[in-house]
Order: sequence, then C-alpha cells, then structure tokens
Amino acid sequence: MIELQSDELIFAFPELLDQLRAKVRVWVDDRLESATNDEKNLLPSSREEAHRTFAECLPRVSSAVSFQRTLRLPDTGKDYAVPLGMGRFPLYPVDVFAGVPESWRQRGGIMTPLHKTEAMWLSFYADYPMALRIGGGGRCAVTGESWVPGLVASPQNYVILGSQPWLDGFHVGPVEVRQFVAQPEGQGLLSAHALSGEDRWGGLQLQACPLQPEEFWRQILRNALGQRWNELMTPVAFRPLRQTAASGGAAEWTMKTNGKLRLKILEDPYGLQQWDSTHSSRCFAHLCLAEDWQRLTGIRPPQLPPTMADYRAAGVSLADLEGNESDHGGESILSELLAESASRSRSPFSGSNPPQGAPRIVFRLNPDLRQHVREF
Repeated sequence: MIELQSDELIFAFPELLDQLRAKVRVWVDDRLESATNDEKNLLPSSREEAHRTFAECLPRVSSAVSFQRTLRLPDTGKDYAVPLGMGRFPLYPVDVFAGVPESWRQRGGIMTPLHKTEAMWLSFYADYPMALRIGGGGRCAVTGESWVPGLVASPQNYVILGSQPWLDGFHVGPVEVRQFVAQPEGQGLLSAHALSGEDRWGGLQLQACPLQPEEFWRQILRNALGQRWNELMTPVAFRPLRQTAASGGAAEWTMKTNGKLRLKILEDPYGLQQWDSTHSSRCFAHLCLAEDWQRLTGIRPPQLPPTMADYRAAGVSLADLEGNESDHGGESILSELLAESASRSRSPFSGSNPPQGAPRIVFRLNPDLRQHVREF
C-alpha cells in the first residue's frame, strides 16, 4: 500500500503487521502462563489488557520518503557550502490530473513541479526496516550502474530505510554525485539521461521491500518485548528512560564533490535473503518543470523559485553562475534566475511573495489528508 500524507510518500505493509501482532499475542500468552504470582501482580489485571500493553512495541510497518528542495548547483568543479534547504516539494497523485501524459497515467504514482534552478534530495524515515531501490533513466541512483530486476548484494543497489537518513542524488563515482533535477516534459530526468544517454522511464522509480517478519521478530521485536516485560517488573522510580530499538548501522558522513555532504551508503546488516520480495511496492515519481506543470495541471506550482540571494547565501558567486552551462537547453543557471526574477516582477501575485533571502515554505491545505497512490 502506498499513500501520500503531508507531502511524504508512505510505503506501508499492514498484512505484515497482522503477522507480527499474532506473534506478540502468542509471546504474551506464554509469558503469562509461566509468570509467578508476584510477577502477575505487576502486570495488567486482564489478559486483553496485557496484550494491549505489549502491542505498544509493534511498529506500523511503514516508511516515508520526502522530496526535499534545494538549489541546483553549477557544475564548475568548485567546492561549495551545503545548499540552502527549502522544505519539501509538494506531491500529488498522478490520477488527480486529467491532462498528464498517457505514459504517466499508465504507470500511476506521484508527480511534483520543479523550477529549473531547483534540485532535489531524498529524505528517509522508517519504523520498520525496508530495502529501497531508487532509479531513473535506466540507471540505479545508489550505484550509478544499469537498473536490473531485484536486489543485488555487490555492489549493493539499495539503501536501508531505518538506517540511511538521505540520498542526495545519483552516485556516479566514489567522489561524485549528480543532483536529482527535472527536464522539459517528455524528456524525463536530466541526471539519469546524462548518465545513460537514454530515457526509457523518465522521472524516478522507487521500490520498497520490507524485512521478513521472522527476521524482524528475531532481531528486534522479541528483544523489545523482553525490555517491556523487565520494565513492568521494575518499580516506577527505578525504571530507565525508554529507548527506541535501533536497526541497522550508524551513519557516516564525508565531504564530497562540489561541497555536498554525501552520506555513505550503509551496508545491509540483515543480508540479501532476509528481504520479503513478495510484498514489495513500486512507485513512479514524475518530475515536471514548472512551465510544463501549469500546462498539464492548470495550476501554478505552489513553491516560488530560488533567487540570487539564495545562491549568494550558498556561497555561489556571480562568476560561477555566468561560467556554467546547464543541461536544459544550453541555458545557464544565471539566465534562468534572471528570467524567473523578471517573471515574478510581472506577476500579479508578486506583492505576496516573501522578501528575497527568506525561506520559501510550501503551505498546503489539509496537510493530514491521506491520499491513495496507485502502484505500478
């Protein structure tokens, strides 16, 4: 099951939660049968209440991916500071718009608008370990190699949700990352196209595969239940602060090309055979340039484009912008900034724009509304 909520793409597997809930009930029943009278006096008074108490250890078996806005950096080889973060991109199910291309409609998924001076990085959250594959243009974003069916251990072509905090673009070498960006409608994803020379898919595709319930039970949930039991057997005054059970390894950070902080791809701590491929979900994310967005949907992109002040704040000089030719039509980032600035000055909405240099956050109506996303 895939849903959208608060501009997060949520992968959820409620059928696995049912399996884990059944295991918890069996575990609780076994412990109650072997408990001493003193232990029973410290537990909830009824069996059902005990089940509810230990069910608090259950995860939702879900993960979330948000598409974070940032500046598109000039490809000059110069080191820059970490670009300004500008909040999440707005996400919409493809099915809510009648004017989208037929190829998008066939694949379903989500869509989001990008200005030519914007780039994207992916932020991850999970309360249950999942292996996530990310690709575009026939290439794997994690390895930079050709997209192939299924999970591969070496080189590892997936990230572990629950361990990996983010992915900032296509990894094309040990010290090089290309940002996620958009291209005119029908031409797909720029960075993927530049890598592969072809554009079979367009946009991004994300495929999530959850950990086998038996492995989650063995490595994480059973220990969490034991800790909860010990907590109940301990007087309140002596109970330690409750800690969430961690999964996976620790993050490692290194400074990489163009001043970006690139996160090392964390190794899979579970092993290739422990992922439940029978329950995987796949979603396409269609990246659409702002001018195409308005034509296809009939609405303006809710976010404002970056400004010269944003680039100055990121340590990008005018000379860097003048000397850089971007991939979209040979126009420089500077030309795009000037064009967008002129467009804002002519817009009847310009009076409501925030001052230059102020964070431009996307405000959405009904942010807690859950929307179904059709899988491919």
